[in-house]
Amino acid sequence: MVDTKHPNQLLTEKNIIVTGPTSGIGEEIAAQLADFGAHVILASRDLEKGERTLAEIAQRTGNQNCKVMQIDTSSQQSIQEFASRYQEAHARLDVLVNNAGIFRTTRHLSVDGIELTFATNVLGYHLLTRELLDLLRKSAPVRIVNVASTFAFDLDLEDLQFERRAYEGRKAYAQSKACNRMLTRAWARRLEDSGVTVNSMAPGLVMTGLYRDTSPMLRLFLRIIRLFHGRSASQGADTAVWLASNPEVEGITGKFYEMRQQKPCEFSNFEAEEKLWTICEELTARRMVDDHNVPR
Repeated sequence: MVDTKHPNQLLTEKNIIVTGPTSGIGEEIAAQLADFGAHVILASRDLEKGERTLAEIAQRTGNQNCKVMQIDTSSQQSIQEFASRYQEAHARLDVLVNNAGIFRTTRHLSVDGIELTFATNVLGYHLLTRELLDLLRKSAPVRIVNVASTFAFDLDLEDLQFERRAYEGRKAYAQSKACNRMLTRAWARRLEDSGVTVNSMAPGLVMTGLYRDTSPMLRLFLRIIRLFHGRSASQGADTAVWLASNPEVEGITGKFYEMRQQKPCEFSNFEAEEKLWTICEELTARRMVDDHNVPR
């Protein structure tokens, strides 16, 4: 658990959205931020699970000022409806933690006809940020934290939805985590000097419900690796909470962190990031007008 006695980390009265908050790392992020006094909005696909998690967080932290709002981050309509409801009910947003993600062993399509892992883990981050953008700008200083991973590889910008390649769950997931890092930098460029910072982080290997659909062999392999390199959910959440709350990172943007340390990213490439941005804009059916901060 992060040191809650640090006076500069207290987030009393701050509004924070955490997606995917009902288990594992997301639940820990929400609980630790609530422990700092924040008004945490548990952006949950399953309202019943969200309410159970809310009750557990209230009991654990004593914070009675959090609430649940429904969102399915694989559905563009659901994201847009969530953003509208949030902005109708709240005058500001201080932190957005994009955490919701899935791991699927077989290829599925979202309600919008997009490969489900990419729709949830990448477009979900992108579209929610975009739909809340006006409020984020007005609320500055604001922080956006994207939960990514060191488990990132197999990026193919020509086949992001595995229409040409044979689908493999671990490759689809790893590609989505590479995309999270890349879009973080694309967003940081567009929001430069706006008071809105965007950073990504890796929680490390935390055995959560994310891996429940993996094969028994892969789960066994991950458990063995965890014996030597694994982290608890609390440890996995720590860097995200730090990025959301600590004055040490005030004004820092476009970076990738693990264990509170900035790390180099092998996917750092302006042209690739901008190509991914364009693909995401096309798949979410609207292009941002304000690209004035992107170098030409």
